[in-house]
Amino acid sequence: MVRNEYDQIFELEMIVHYKAVYNFLLRLTGNDTDADDLVQDTFVRAYRKLHTYTAGSNARAWLFTIAHNLFINAWRKKNRRNETEMDERIAYQQVDKGNAMVAFDDLRREGVLEQNFSDSVVAALAQLNENQRSIIIMADLYDYSEKEIAEVMDENLNTIKSRTHRARLKLIRLLGEYAEGTYGVSTSRNLG
Repeated sequence: MVRNEYDQIFELEMIVHYKAVYNFLLRLTGNDTDADDLVQDTFVRAYRKLHTYTAGSNARAWLFTIAHNLFINAWRKKNRRNETEMDERIAYQQVDKGNAMVAFDDLRREGVLEQNFSDSVVAALAQLNENQRSIIIMADLYDYSEKEIAEVMDENLNTIKSRTHRARLKLIRLLGEYAEGTYGVSTSRNLG
């Protein structure tokens, strides 16, 4: 392929997913500076590796794979250097002190755009580990199938199914009182 063809593919298939990749990384990192750095690294790496991408395939999933891997590598690097991480709940609130939900502006699911997540939901998401949060974001906010998530995270499908189940149960536990008190919704599900 000639460089002009790569440029066209990059512009037509990759750039359109910039906001989705940014929001995905913002939810993972909890802070806009880290998300900005990682999204830039994601698109630089995508451009450099464009020769490995199959034109017309799922560009968003390919970009999410790169973004997720860069996030994990950055997280590991931080831990190796023994840097203390900021409490994620504080990081979410620092995105915009006036509106802790600013990071969720691009939600595409029916009905979600008309509502704001409460601080309780943001805090519950922040209590999930990185893998669980990634899975919940991809599955429940971006409508990825468990198979697509397994490909993005380079994991076995059954592992993703198990992690998805555990993450959702943890959210149910964390948000049970909030859901019942705010919306009158309670679960009879065995959370064992």
